Amino acid sequence: MKRIFCYGDSLTAGTSPPLDQLFPYGPHLERVLNECMSPSLSSEGAVMVRWRGLPGWTSSAMVDYMNDSSVGLQSVLDGIRNPSLSLVIILAGTNDIGSLTSSMFDSGSSSTSNKMNDDENVDVSLAVDPILSLHKACLECEDENGKKGIHTLAVGIPGSAWQEMNPNASQLCTDMNDALQAFATLEDRVSYVDFPFPYQRGDSKWSGDGLHLSSEGYEVLGKGLAPRVKQILESS
Repeated sequence: MKRIFCYGDSLTAGTSPPLDQLFPYGPHLERVLNECMSPSLSSEGAVMVRWRGLPGWTSSAMVDYMNDSSVGLQSVLDGIRNPSLSLVIILAGTNDIGSLTSSMFDSGSSSTSNKMNDDENVDVSLAVDPILSLHKACLECEDENGKKGIHTLAVGIPGSAWQEMNPNASQLCTDMNDALQAFATLEDRVSYVDFPFPYQRGDSKWSGDGLHLSSEGYEVLGKGLAPRVKQILESS
């Protein structure tokens, strides 16, 4: 059996306002993987996907609570054994972008529209270093035999309505994804994949709040990640 754990914010939890129901991408990923894995891994239940999404959390908060027994990533890494995790998928950073760029919006500069403070820039390390810390925690985790073998997959941070409005937020997202991709090239057990589809206003894959996905979007996300995940599992 291959065990996969998905960790992140509301995009991992499956939040889709205004609905109260959650639509995590994890079950869709598990189903597709068990349908398409190679014969050596294709027995029933060969891939198990579980997840923990923390709506509203920044990646820096995830690091601060790394060892928390109820929400922390380390507790999951230490607690899953026989077999240990094969892969951790991390999708985080959306809330960091919002937190770090919300002050770059001057609502009093115009009577008809908000004006962006384009001359302000955010140090990308403030946003991306906590995400890298999550990956590094996975890489350092030892299984029951004392072996470090967990792979991680960094999912690119998607676009949003906020990024359409705020060029600083859009640039920060690009810089963060570039940094995640660069990190993956330096680590043998880290991979990177772009978010499977762009943000488009009015697209049925997105919730009306311009930040979260619809139930359809979460299904497309799970299916979209499956080919890259399959490749990682079969090569590990």
